[in-house]
Amino acid sequence: MTSATGTLIKTKGFTLVEVMVTIAIIAVMAITVTFVVPDQQNDALDDSAEDLYQRIRYAQEYALLRHAILGLRLDERGYTFVQWQDKKWQPLDYRGLRAQEWPEGVVYEIDSETEALLGQDEDAVEAFFAPPEDARVSAEEREAQQPQLWILGSGDISVFKLRLQPLNNLAGYGWLISSDDGYQVTLQSLREAAANSAEAS
Repeated sequence: MTSATGTLIKTKGFTLVEVMVTIAIIAVMAITVTFVVPDQQNDALDDSAEDLYQRIRYAQEYALLRHAILGLRLDERGYTFVQWQDKKWQPLDYRGLRAQEWPEGVVYEIDSETEALLGQDEDAVEAFFAPPEDARVSAEEREAQQPQLWILGSGDISVFKLRLQPLNNLAGYGWLISSDDGYQVTLQSLREAAANSAEAS
């Protein structure tokens, strides 16, 4: 007579506590990755702010070396550096000053003062920047062609504040490019600018 003995192997599944702990660990790891991996839109905004800041400084050098009158014209699509030539504003196609487009989701706001830069004699300024007599340009078209930011051959620039922010971000994230003295241009985050303003006041 042959007899056989064996061992019964019992299989045990995961308990509810183990499953919940595993899910919690995965959730914490996902949140960590979210903070570690930079947001692509913020990266594009950061790059655009740094790029525009460097281009403005380069435009100052360009104007100074060539005794040229330059301008920066911004709209919802992007920005263009222009030069006053032949009694009109002409887009620059020079390396480093070519027209650029904003990345998707980036918006701008600019406050600029050109009166002090151009001088007090409004009639002389108006005569200098008047279009040719035979030019058939409406007042609206002429206004649209005007740059918001001016850079003179002396390197002087309009006193201005240019804010770049993401369209869908209301937390105060963004960058400020500005000139408070009409010559030195600075770049700082909006949060840093707000903190400096609070300290000054």
